[in-house]
Amino acid sequence: MPKPKEPTTTAKAHDLIKKTINIVLLIFSTVLLAFSLKLTYEVAYSPLQAAVQHPNRLTIFYRPGCGRCHKALPRMIPRLLFSTKRDYLINADGLSQAQLRKARLKLTPGFMYDGKTVQTVDSQRIDQIWKQSH
Repeated sequence: MPKPKEPTTTAKAHDLIKKTINIVLLIFSTVLLAFSLKLTYEVAYSPLQAAVQHPNRLTIFYRPGCGRCHKALPRMIPRLLFSTKRDYLINADGLSQAQLRKARLKLTPGFMYDGKTVQTVDSQRIDQIWKQSH
């Protein structure tokens, strides 16, 4: 009975590369899932009271139907997704008039940090707020 051929060096290298790629993809997927869960948690569990009690954390006010929010927030999603800090994302449609006054919010998107609320779509100003808060 003939002896089975041993894999060549090229075949071994190919298998090793394939296994390495699979491991890297698994690690990347796990990290992405973890940060996605973090963002989901921040969207789902961001009460205004908690945000006000933590002025050193960035709070972002938005409205789902707001054109200004649709312009400014897509740049923020990747940052929020991979941020290691706890941020608050609050749907302003769910706030009462008294809560909106307390947050000093008239327009969305609004960014509250360190006791100040800034309502802007200016990307440079948003970048500045992000750097200060992170």
